[in-house]
Amino acid sequence: MPGTNHLAQADQAVREGRMDAAVKLYLEAADAGAPEARRKAGELMFAGGDENAEAVLRQALAEGDTEAVDALSELLEVTGRADAAVELLTERHLQGETHWALAIANLLADALDEPEAAERWYAAAVEAGDPDAPNDFAAFLQDFDRDAEAEALLRPAAESGDEFAMANLGRLLLNGDAIDEGIAWLTHAVEAGQEDALVDLGDAELDAGHMGAAREHIRRAMDSGIDGSRLLYAHLLDREGADRDEIEAAYRVAVEAGDVEVEE
Repeated sequence: MPGTNHLAQADQAVREGRMDAAVKLYLEAADAGAPEARRKAGELMFAGGDENAEAVLRQALAEGDTEAVDALSELLEVTGRADAAVELLTERHLQGETHWALAIANLLADALDEPEAAERWYAAAVEAGDPDAPNDFAAFLQDFDRDAEAEALLRPAAESGDEFAMANLGRLLLNGDAIDEGIAWLTHAVEAGQEDALVDLGDAELDAGHMGAAREHIRRAMDSGIDGSRLLYAHLLDREGADRDEIEAAYRVAVEAGDVEVEE
């Protein structure tokens, strides 16, 4: 394959941390005919803050490397041109790349504050079967207090085994005071491998008075270094009536870990 030698050398340079050399080798490989090399050079240039990255990524896309769309749209977003990113992704969507619907929706919702347009694209992403769409669309709906619609999206996804949907459904149910069912879904999420749900689960169990389960899950969250777990452990000790010095020491650990914001 044309450019194979330069491409292999560039990949090796990346592994060795020689990014400038890698960019040069990728561009040489691209000029020699290696199809993905120009996009790889553009991605490295973007990561390194090179102002020429956009031109390189656009050239890669023009040469037919559709994978350049991802990096190019991200570059447009982080340089304050979310509208241009939406335009790019919409164009790709119209060309049949329907997987961009969710990215368009998130840009419209988060970067451009266009909720009506965002909602249409979220619906399109769900209809297209994007597995991440129910979770993102549900979060969007919750921002507008449309919890029933959010639950209607999350429940089927959770029931089909989506661990993120399990956790998000559990949190939603807890906020709606369906404590037992919320705890059950958070438990399912943790059992499915969604360890980020441990803090919410331990917190809910603590509030519900399930002290043994709360202790187990809070300790697991601490062992995994999950944010908020150390503060929750201090609360647990307080609820259990531990020695005051032990409780204060736990709160100090939480502050040092950043779990508690200290006003200066």
